[in-house]
Amino acid sequence: MDFKQLRYFLTVVEEGAISSAARKIPLAQPALTRQLRLLEESVGATLLERSRQGVSLTAAGVAFHGEARRLLREFETAKLDARRIADGQLGQLRLGVTVMHLWVPQIVKLLNGYRQRYPDVSLKVQSLLSAPQVEALRHHQLDAGMLFFPPDDDDQLDSHCLYEDRLVLVASEGSRLAQHPPSRLADLAGEDFIWFERSATPVYHDKLIHAFQRRGFTPHVVQEGTDNATMLCLVAAGMGCTILPEMTMAGAPEGVVSFPLEDLDIVLPLMLVWRRDASLPAVRRLIEVAESQSLA
Repeated sequence: MDFKQLRYFLTVVEEGAISSAARKIPLAQPALTRQLRLLEESVGATLLERSRQGVSLTAAGVAFHGEARRLLREFETAKLDARRIADGQLGQLRLGVTVMHLWVPQIVKLLNGYRQRYPDVSLKVQSLLSAPQVEALRHHQLDAGMLFFPPDDDDQLDSHCLYEDRLVLVASEGSRLAQHPPSRLADLAGEDFIWFERSATPVYHDKLIHAFQRRGFTPHVVQEGTDNATMLCLVAAGMGCTILPEMTMAGAPEGVVSFPLEDLDIVLPLMLVWRRDASLPAVRRLIEVAESQSLA
């Protein structure tokens, strides 16, 4: 039994006669009769009663007819779904993004634009720091990520710049720094500083520390936070100051202020990152949306 035989069977039932079904298919009548016989042999039951008036369903044929229609509907659905998945129109896309980026306008625009174009692709968004995102991409646990400073020497990964951010000094509203904002990094010497562990995102950490050192600033770290949101909360609690991407201030708690510094001119490119060998078509569609928005 195959789907071709099922279609032949359903056409015969619909037409009520083998001769008219053969003309509709089209297929020579003896060949159609043979296919029906092979179908009945495969099922192990007589499905059609033949007479001069045409054909009618046996009791077994009635039951089989309903199931045959269901099977063909499911087969057509399966084919359509397969084509849509191959075209990036259906499936699931696993994205990594840091918590603080979820309300950045460029990210919101990208996700909204993708959802409008491909509403039947479900987005599974995981909150991860940059380094864990890179590892998840390498181990096929993410399809794409949004992060700062992907490794330059990783030939497994490719990227596209979504937008560029800058760094700012963040302090509590009632602090001395807020009352008398410094103008340069060196002015922060001796200030209680909140920072993050290098293991959380080594490339980003090292770039910032090297930039600090070139400008004569060594942070006096008194407290560490696991991510930007935690560091903002520690600043709000008056435990020290920190330096963060400006976009994090969109989700800052009350009592926190930020200031630019003259020599804090590091550009932070937020990158959409994916594996070069990514086989999921939905990834390519996401890249296309990101590139089209960059050109808009």
